[in-house]
Amino acid sequence: MAIDPAEVARLILAGQVPPAAWIPDILELRLERSYITDLRPLAALTALTHLHLTRSRISDVGSLASLARLQRLHLSFTAVRDLTPLAGMAALGGCFLTGSLVNDVTPLAGLVKLERLDIGDTRVNDATPLAGLRNLRSLDLSGTRVSELAPLAALAGLQYLDLTNTPVTDLSPLAGLTELRWLITRGTRADISVLSHLTSCQIVTAAVVLKRRSYTAPAS
Repeated sequence: MAIDPAEVARLILAGQVPPAAWIPDILELRLERSYITDLRPLAALTALTHLHLTRSRISDVGSLASLARLQRLHLSFTAVRDLTPLAGMAALGGCFLTGSLVNDVTPLAGLVKLERLDIGDTRVNDATPLAGLRNLRSLDLSGTRVSELAPLAALAGLQYLDLTNTPVTDLSPLAGLTELRWLITRGTRADISVLSHLTSCQIVTAAVVLKRRSYTAPAS
């Protein structure tokens, strides 16, 4: 069935659930920069795989807990703080939280399919919950309060890591991440010499780029 995305968005913004016959075919919903605050109509959209809410007015994502098929979730620049409703999203491969009010990523600890996680410019100060995300390829911690990288030591597949403007000083936990291709340390006091053996890694410090190598981040 051909579904009009604009009509779906109109219904949701009006607080209405789309017709039941449409539900299986609503796979993506774009509500970025919208005035939506109530996500309850989305709870019925159980076929959704991609949801875009960047720069919307939401703060409570409790109604998203039923969306077990979600693969990409965009919540950047929203007032979202509590990620508990995301804990059961086992299919989630990309989660985008830049500029939100999130301060604890513990609910994401079991989302082992995550390949990309953006939590830049949030209030997160502890990366420990990320230690088991073995499929993570791209991680943005820029502007956070994370200072200890030991939890990342086991993320063997990590290819991109942004530490811009964090209090990180010790990069030695990254020494075993041989797949790392991009490391950004602008605005930190980190000593990059401990990673001199990672010859395939491009390190960006200030405006200086060391060890050139291309990298393509997992799709957003």
